[in-house]
Amino acid sequence: MPDDLTVPVPVEFFPAAGEKLPQHWSKCFGCGDDQPAGMAMSFKAGEGLEVTGRLEVAKKYQGGPGVIHGGILSTAFDEVQGVACMVLGTPVVTGHLEIDFARPIPLGSVLEFRARVEGTVRRKVYTSAEAVIVEGPAADPDVIVGTSRGLFLTITAEHFAKTQEFVDGVPTSPFGTSSV
Repeated sequence: MPDDLTVPVPVEFFPAAGEKLPQHWSKCFGCGDDQPAGMAMSFKAGEGLEVTGRLEVAKKYQGGPGVIHGGILSTAFDEVQGVACMVLGTPVVTGHLEIDFARPIPLGSVLEFRARVEGTVRRKVYTSAEAVIVEGPAADPDVIVGTSRGLFLTITAEHFAKTQEFVDGVPTSPFGTSSV
C-alpha cells in the first residue's frame, strides 16, 4: 500500500451496516439477477468501509475434481472488492487484482467474503478481502480459504460511452456502472 493513502468516508447515501446492497448492473456476471449464467452473488453493507458477500459454490463452478475453479474464486473477489468501492459513491473499474488461494474449496460450500476499502490516492482505490466457508463441506468461519488485494480506478460515465451500443442490461443502482 502507498504511504500517502487517504482513508475516505462513506458517502452519505451508502446503506447502513447489515442492509442488502443493490446490484450495480442487471446483466453483471457476478451479481446480476438478469444473468442466468452468472454467479448470483449477494452483498450487504458492513461497518465503515466494509462489505460482505456470499457465493454458493455450485457444481457448474468446478475446476479440479470436486473443487471450485480458481477463475470463479477470482471473479468473486473482483466482484466483492468492486462492490466495496460503492462506499465512495462513484463507479470504478478493476486496475489490478491479486489472489492467494489458501485451501481447496469444495463444491456445495457457501463462501462469505469480507472486503474493504483500505484507502485512496487520487483516482486509485486500494482494497483487500478474504473468504471463509460458512456452510457445507469443510465449513469453518475461522479458517480463511483465500485472500485478495485489488486496485480499482474511479471513472466517469463517459468511460463506457464507446461501448454503449453493446450494452445489455438495465442500470439498477445509484452505485457502480449504473450511471451509464
